[in-house]
Amino acid sequence: MSGRLQEFSLKRSPPGRQKERRICGFAAIGARTSPDSRAPARAYGVGVMTVTAPQKPIPHDLSVLADVLCGVNGTRTAYEAVAQAAWLAGPEGQLTLLAVTAVAGTGQYRTAAFAPTRAKRALVHAQHLALAAEVPAVTEIDERGPVADVLLEHARAHGVLAIGPPRMSRVAHLLVGGTATMAAHLLPCSVLVARRPPPHGVFGEHIIVASDALEDSTGLVQFATALAHRHDATLTLLHAVHSETSHHPTRLAAQVEHVTHALGDRARVRIEPGHAHDLIVETAALERCSLLIVSSRSVGGLRALGSVSERVVHDAPCSVLVMRPEDVDHHTVGR
Repeated sequence: MSGRLQEFSLKRSPPGRQKERRICGFAAIGARTSPDSRAPARAYGVGVMTVTAPQKPIPHDLSVLADVLCGVNGTRTAYEAVAQAAWLAGPEGQLTLLAVTAVAGTGQYRTAAFAPTRAKRALVHAQHLALAAEVPAVTEIDERGPVADVLLEHARAHGVLAIGPPRMSRVAHLLVGGTATMAAHLLPCSVLVARRPPPHGVFGEHIIVASDALEDSTGLVQFATALAHRHDATLTLLHAVHSETSHHPTRLAAQVEHVTHALGDRARVRIEPGHAHDLIVETAALERCSLLIVSSRSVGGLRALGSVSERVVHDAPCSVLVMRPEDVDHHTVGR
């Protein structure tokens, strides 16, 4: 027996004159003021900058989201991951719902990390969640173990892996190989670590994308902008002012222009001094966002202790989508 068993198939602002402002020492390219004094204003940056920006959709390839693998273990967090994966994939995508039972031994000594009968029930419930969102889903049970290794092996054949949040401390996860931490660093594909949205909030209505202003961040910003545009979500572009800012002012300014021009009054920009991890987590809590989008540089070993994406996965108050650079580097701006 192979250990794998397929179980089920079941208002745009009128254009105004161009006006240059300064944010952290670089020009905010494309910032505009509306000739209509009644137009709503937005503030962003260090201090206050008020702008209105025309809406202009900028296409980007979101196909990586069309194929999502969900780890199902019968917990509420796993079901939340399924619901959020369905939001990402949309009706044109597909979910694969995987339960890893990790069966070992035979006869009276047979054990399982996840009882097969319970796994089947959990998969049925997860599939109903996907179908309620009008997203097709197939289910699969894999009897092999360890659970994390098997899940990551399957993930290599998919665009995104959706799982619940880590339950142990960051250091413990690094030592014993917790699934969320391993996925965020090994990155067999991009990873969604799902948490419930804030009280009275709706998942996906407010997204934060964290940009470090390095070269591969341009694709990440454009990806997040396209996702926000697809779902009519508010998007905050967040940057922690650090040494690299002074080296890439044009790239960061181009990202500001890209977000504001694409999303109009649904765009926000926060450019503030501080350490990236602290600023990301604090801003997510302050703005009550439901999804953080970050990029990972696939750091492993002792260097993982300082990885921003790994620390954010553990400490964020909301869901975190960790994108591989190669999954978002399709049509970049301001490189």
